[in-house]
Amino acid sequence: MQTQISVKAALLALSSTVLFSCQKESDNVNDSSSNLNAFVSALPSVKQIEPFSERLVSSEQGQNLFGRLASDPILVSGGEKEYEQALQVEEQLLFSEDQEIFYPGALLKAKTVVEGSYAPIVTPRKPLTISTSLIGDKTSFTVENPKLSTVRDGISSLLTRSFDTPAANITYSYEEVHSESHLKIALGAGYNGTSTNVKGNFSFNKEDKKTRYVVKIQQVFYTLDLDLPEKPSDFFPDNFDYSQYLANEKEKPLFISSIKMGRVLLLGIESSLSKTDVEAKLNASFLGGKITAEAEAAFKELSQNSSIKGRVLGGNAALAGQTISNIEQVKKFLEDGASFSRQNPGIPISYKMRELGTNLPFKTVIYSKYLKTDSSPNSLKKLDFTIFFGRQDLTTATGNVVTRLGKSYIERKSAKSTAQGLREEVKFWNSTDVHIIKNIQAL
Repeated sequence: MQTQISVKAALLALSSTVLFSCQKESDNVNDSSSNLNAFVSALPSVKQIEPFSERLVSSEQGQNLFGRLASDPILVSGGEKEYEQALQVEEQLLFSEDQEIFYPGALLKAKTVVEGSYAPIVTPRKPLTISTSLIGDKTSFTVENPKLSTVRDGISSLLTRSFDTPAANITYSYEEVHSESHLKIALGAGYNGTSTNVKGNFSFNKEDKKTRYVVKIQQVFYTLDLDLPEKPSDFFPDNFDYSQYLANEKEKPLFISSIKMGRVLLLGIESSLSKTDVEAKLNASFLGGKITAEAEAAFKELSQNSSIKGRVLGGNAALAGQTISNIEQVKKFLEDGASFSRQNPGIPISYKMRELGTNLPFKTVIYSKYLKTDSSPNSLKKLDFTIFFGRQDLTTATGNVVTRLGKSYIERKSAKSTAQGLREEVKFWNSTDVHIIKNIQAL
């Protein structure tokens, strides 16, 4: 009897010890998670420039015609002016073969995303669940140890399941490109690797006056989307030592929450045609979604006056780097491999990011400063104006002050090139046919 009591007491003591140990371990995990969540919560969001639409940075000096006459001749055509823009984008184009950091759940240093270099944060991770927009079999899978290789394995396994073939989802767009620095805005791509991969389609020769455009043809097959964490600690294993892996982070990290899979054709166009003519021919060609006889004629005329280069990711590589002179080459891209299949699964072509701790969508602000020709409707427009001046400002060719002005007129001579741009010689006359040697400065 005494032995039975001793055994029961020993078992009770052992169970109490185990329960106490488990409770202590649970408390440690809770403390670790709370400390991690508090640490991330205290980090500020990464700072970016405030977005703004295109605006003039500086214009040519001497724009005021009123109040005085000057020695500079009149500017008679639109000249290059410096503009700047800060474009905010949420979904960014990914046109790069450097895709090892672009997968659902990838953790990134926020400052490097703003800078365009995209440095990953490599840490132990909790299992993540990823799902697809494809319809059919089970649409989700869980990655036990999330990193590039394991996520790729999960996607590969996912695509062996039976899914319906999605309908074609092709979008067309084009943007004018003013300079190499403006290319990121035209593409809507903050990642340096994308603009580096595309800029080879353009010469960006400052001496020529060509019109440049980038045309994007995107086909989305499906999306891969991450189940969002309720709190930062859901991203990391129990007892995660954030001081070892996150201590150097000065801003809340970012993570890739969604990726579109498909293929992209980019056309880089450099043309001797005007902006208006290029856009008209682009709209009349394949951008309407159908390649008709009229579309072929418009593209042919464009190609005869332009250099057109194509680059492809996620589809038929036969077009990559080739000079495009025939719309049949574009038609082939649109038709060949236009449907999702196990043999044609697509690659990441765009992505979205969110901020760890808030799950708010992260919108990258892409800044650029560039030169462009003022092609506004008023740049070459005739103007009616009144000039006010002091009589002492006007002298004849012999140096005498004009004592009686009467009605006057301006005579425009032939254009000549100057360091300030293309200008025309202007002479100012009064009603007695006296040539006043002062020239008028441009508006």
